[in-house]
Formats: sequence, structure tokens, C-alpha cells
Amino acid sequence: MPTTTFRPPLPREADRLADLIVRPGRHPLTPGPAEDRLSEAAGAASGRIGKDTVTSPAVLRAAMDAARRLLPEPLLASVNQEGGRLNALDWPSVAQLPGAMALGAADREELAELAGAAIAAQLRAAGLTWNLGPVVDLGAWPSAGAVGTRSFGADPVRVAVLAAAWVRGLQHGGVAATAKHFPGLGGVAADPHHSAPVVNRLAAGALLPFRSVVRAGAACVMIGSHTVRELDDLPALASPRVLALLREDVGFTGVACTENLSIPAVHGPLGGLEQAAVAAVAAGVDLVMLDSEVSRGNHGPTDRARAVRQRRQVVDALAAAVDTGRLPLARMQEAAARVLNLHRRFGIGPDAALPDWASANRCAAQAAERISGASVTVPRGGHLLPLAVPGQAIAAVRVPDTGERRADSARYAEDVFPAALAAHRAVLPVACGQPVPAQAGAVVVYGYDTRRPAGPSAAAIEASRLAAASRTVVQVAFGDPDELAASAAQVLLAAYSPHPASARAVAATLLHHGQAPGRLPVGEAR
Repeated sequence: MPTTTFRPPLPREADRLADLIVRPGRHPLTPGPAEDRLSEAAGAASGRIGKDTVTSPAVLRAAMDAARRLLPEPLLASVNQEGGRLNALDWPSVAQLPGAMALGAADREELAELAGAAIAAQLRAAGLTWNLGPVVDLGAWPSAGAVGTRSFGADPVRVAVLAAAWVRGLQHGGVAATAKHFPGLGGVAADPHHSAPVVNRLAAGALLPFRSVVRAGAACVMIGSHTVRELDDLPALASPRVLALLREDVGFTGVACTENLSIPAVHGPLGGLEQAAVAAVAAGVDLVMLDSEVSRGNHGPTDRARAVRQRRQVVDALAAAVDTGRLPLARMQEAAARVLNLHRRFGIGPDAALPDWASANRCAAQAAERISGASVTVPRGGHLLPLAVPGQAIAAVRVPDTGERRADSARYAEDVFPAALAAHRAVLPVACGQPVPAQAGAVVVYGYDTRRPAGPSAAAIEASRLAAASRTVVQVAFGDPDELAASAAQVLLAAYSPHPASARAVAATLLHHGQAPGRLPVGEAR
């Protein structure tokens, strides 16, 4: 990787360097009266875009086009667009790719590369060239709340192969990849967004996927906030030992960034946000993340002003740490050089040619159909498919979400499954907990996030209730496949994603061709 030569330190060189290594930046991405008011209230622009200001890919592209003509460095805006469960670009018109676990179920390297390439084309068409994915943590059964279908699976060898292919597809498409969450969240049951997980040791094989994506050229690695006691008693993102493992053992030379430090559960164990930022950079992290530039949420003026002031405090704390000698200036120079190189490698200048959105989105929709069809998994009852219910309607029972899962934007996806079923057979919608009309044939119980704090999922309980009434019952998990556990349904099916392509693939499996080529990548449904 090329390096940047810095001039001899100037009196406030530390301020300039600190400003480079804290994200989001401070340059306005949506100039206008609202941004002017924010600058007046908080002292700087927000450097980010939220769903309250951007309402479509076209509006986003226009904002990015305007910004890249004004910035001193090539524009490099970050976003979470993993496919499946976590997508910042989740407007109804956007074709959503299935996530990592669907790719693990399909277990085809070329499909993983296709997914990365399709997402890259969409992001570049919207003016975005830095993706905070893929998740290369190992999956488990039962799944960890913060990981789940974001993982490619439990087998380190297959995760390594598929994650590397995804990275190749993404980066060949001109978008930087970020493998996360080093040194691996496999075996971590607690959600790092809401607690400070501590485990005694890494899951077996946890480093293998990271080695694989580094060999594939991953531009960035995100360091987790969990503590692994066999490595250090400090959270990973503040551990010199963990960063040395990444650099010296894994061989990574790119940008190491933090998990979102603005989350209290992330910065709390290190004494607060400013102290956490200083500790992370001192340990060897190059970039402090306080959020992505394109946020998944809606943020009002008060929250935006608070975030701007928070960023200023972090920049000031880093510069002050240089002044006091806690943070060597050479460490800041090294971090800033890597960040600038990332801008120059993947950033987009004012004259860069970008793809057409309509074409990129159309190709993504086609890729989603291929991947969805290849990933449908039937752990039980495949011999009963396609369902033999000539002339009879299918009863469809949607089990409401319980809200147990975190780091999730797909929960807001439109429920298109009844319409997908109706393309093959008449459908009778039935409320959860209600009797099924006598004229219905088979019953399909489905849900996305129906996990309960303990015991079987709400969907498994509903499917078992209906199976006890001598009905032919199918349970479909559009989210984590462990929601099928303990179900008495005669047929169990995992789709791994609630988006339209997955809904259509499931409907075709149940009522048309009966084919389910996928395999469970994390365990066995019982």
C-alpha cells in the first residue's frame, strides 16, 4: 500500500491529524438551510446523512455528487449495506440482496462474489464507496442476537471462502470492504450494542475468515468492543495485543477502525467516549467511528447537534493526548496516512464516472433471485414438497415480531409473502392464535423475528399448536433459522431473509417445484 509523506510537525499538526481520523467528518453533505442552522448551533456541519434528509437513491446520489465537487479529498462516505438483515439503503424501490447466511446456505463461491459485486454497483450508483461489511464472525446455534443471519455460518473454512469471495466482488466493483468484528464475535452471546461482552477465549477457527479476507485484499477491518481474556483484559478495540495480532499475525496493513464508539456499551468500559477514542488510537486503531456517513435512522436537530459536538470533543481529546504525550504524534501520522490512502484508493473525485442507478438496481434484483433460489433450506419434510393441495387454499399465519433481535433494518420490510403464495394458490390470511378455516388445506406459519427470551420461538409455538390439530403445517423462518427449533410442524423451511426475492423463492419451493438446494450453515433444526 502506498504511504503518505508528512511535513515536519507544525504547532497544531495534532488537530489536523485528529480531524482526519474521526468519522463521520465535519464537511456538510447536504448543504442548505437545515445544515446552516446546525452549523450555527453546534459549530460545524454534521458530516452525515439520515433518513430525515434523504428519501431515495436519487436524492442520495444528488447529495453525493454535490459533496464530491467541494471536498479537498476524494469523497469516501461509509454505509452499512450487508444484504439481508442490515441495510441503510432500504427504501422500497431498492432491490435487497439476501444476507451472508443465505450465501452460506447456498455455499457457492460465485454467488458470494456476485452478491458483493451487485451491492458495490448499487452503492457506487448512489455515490457511496465504503461499505461496513462483511460480517466474518462465526455463526452459532442458537444464534447470537447481534450476529445471526449476518454471519456466513459456523464452519470457519466455508466462512473464509465465502467472505473472501464477497470482498472480491465488492472491491472489484470499486467499494471498500470492512471485515468485522475482529478478532471474532463467535461464541459471544451478549449483544455488544447493549452490553460489554467478555469471553474467555476465541471460538475455534475464529481468525481463519479474517486471514482469508485480508489475503483477498480487504481494505478495512473493524475491531470489536468485546473482551477476549486469552488475548487481553482490555476490550479488543483498545488492546495493543489484539491490534498486534491483526498486524503481525494476520498480516493486515490497511485501515483498522473501531466499532461505533458513540454507543455507551462500547465506550463505557474504557471510561467514556473521549478516553475510549484515545485508548483505541494508542492501541493501533487508525480510525474512530462514531457512526457511518449514511445513517440508518432518523435524527432530529437536537440529536444531530449533539453528535456534532460529540465529534468535536473526540477530536479535541485526541489532539490533547498528543500534547500530553499519551498518544505519540507518529502514531497519529501513521493512522492518518492509512486513512488518506483509503480515500485515494476508493474515494470518488469530481470527475469520477459512476454507474446508472436503474441498471445497477436491476442487476441486483436479478442477483437476489438467483441467490434466494439457491439458499432455500428444508431441514425437515422435504418429501412432502411441493405441497399437494389441489383446489384448496393455503392458510397463511404471520406471527408478529417480538423485537428480540438487534442491529436490524429488515424488520421494517413489507410483508410480501402472502402475495408470493397467491401467485401459485389461493391464500387465506389467518391471525396468529386463531382457528384455521375448515376449507383451508395446508397451513404455513411464518415470521421474521419471533424469538423469545427463553424456550421455543413464538412461531414454533404457533406451528406446534396448529400441528396438534392434525393439520399439515409448514413453518418458515425468514430470519434466524434457530427459530425453527422445537417446532412440531411437519415441514421446516429456512429462507434467511424477509425480502421479496426470498419470499418468492419460498413460495415456489412450497407450491411449485419443491426444490430446496440450501443447507443449514449453523446447526440442525430439531
